[in-house]
Amino acid sequence: MSQASLSHGHGHDHAAHGHVEPQIAARALLKPELVNCESGMFRMLGYGLMLAGVLGLVLTGVIGFGSKEASRQAVAAYHMGFLFCVGLSVGCLGFQMILQQFNAGWSAALRRQAENVAAMVWVCALLFIPIAVNAFIGGDEFKLFSWMSLEHTAGDVLFQKKAAWLNPEFWAVRAAVYFLVWIALSQRLARLSRKQDETGDRWLTAKARRTSSFGLLLFALTTAFASFDWLMSLDYHWFSTMFGVYFFAGSIVSAVAVIILILGLAVGAGKLTGLVTSEHFHDAGKLLFAFIVFWAYVTFSQYFLIWYSNIPEESAFYNLRQIGAWRQVSIFLAFGHFIIPFLFVLFRGTKRNRRLLMLAALWMLAMHALDLFYIVRPVLKSVPLGERLHLDVLGLLGPVCLFLGLVLRKVVSAPLMPLKDPRLHEALEHKNYV
Repeated sequence: MSQASLSHGHGHDHAAHGHVEPQIAARALLKPELVNCESGMFRMLGYGLMLAGVLGLVLTGVIGFGSKEASRQAVAAYHMGFLFCVGLSVGCLGFQMILQQFNAGWSAALRRQAENVAAMVWVCALLFIPIAVNAFIGGDEFKLFSWMSLEHTAGDVLFQKKAAWLNPEFWAVRAAVYFLVWIALSQRLARLSRKQDETGDRWLTAKARRTSSFGLLLFALTTAFASFDWLMSLDYHWFSTMFGVYFFAGSIVSAVAVIILILGLAVGAGKLTGLVTSEHFHDAGKLLFAFIVFWAYVTFSQYFLIWYSNIPEESAFYNLRQIGAWRQVSIFLAFGHFIIPFLFVLFRGTKRNRRLLMLAALWMLAMHALDLFYIVRPVLKSVPLGERLHLDVLGLLGPVCLFLGLVLRKVVSAPLMPLKDPRLHEALEHKNYV
């Protein structure tokens, strides 16, 4: 946004009346009963999710004490849930910064929900504590990251080549850096947005865009290296130069999906009437569709390059997932994460129908969870697929339900839309012509 256009926000330029009047008219539509969400449904759903999350975590811990294999399985399942929450939060952080950089006027209608989810990344930092405890305090037989066990890596030439990066202390320092960057960026963007609700200062939009400009670089680096540390290093012999993009693709799909669900629930509860319309759901559906295709493109590209080169250290990842029942999971993931949603969301009618789009979003969140399961669970080679499946489900849903419950509490704590965003009139007048 240019300085000239932003300067009108101080109200001193009478030539700007042509721009100010639409904004005043737009703000007149933001009735408190439509943008302030004190709905009992949201609160009850939030408390219900938090209760389910706590119960899931407790049951995971209890069942995990059964044996050494059960303990490692419980840690792995919890790790999937933690990564799911991280993907939602950092995906929404990246998504809102992308919208800021493109100066997308229509996105003012949904950007607040991206801010809400991203601002909860501090919860992910707390959820990381059990992972760190397992890494540093747990016995070697219980460690999820086998490279942290000296007995496991003794005499391993490949590990020795990577030891400068794969050492527990440096791993912990990097994790702290990732969370500090994500928390700093998400909190700054959220503060600027809330402050603009109070003051109406247009320069705050310029500050948000400036923060997003360097924030996107920091986001890209931290997200990629976090995926290397927390996912790819589970099998430290394996490597893929595309894995950071693969993790980002899955995270951004889940981020768009959760925003669609939050807005859909709000509209269903009688909020945002006339403010978030089928036009906005249509564009959100386009983004969901685009990132579904992007995930498929990155996933296939990674698989094809590894298959073509046929290097043992690379192909081991897919070889392990072509054995027994894992082959069926691989095929189902290809259909469930790409082909089925591609054919469903492709049609204009689906994207403009709130309920159908919410169904697609819910499906994509389930597929993202399956994708993480597909990456993490085969690492437990001594625990066959399907054994104690309830433990896998409980461990994953525990942190996820707790996180989503806290997100809903965040949603009801502030207006559902940025009340004085200078692009708000564009969002409320938004139309799709394709």
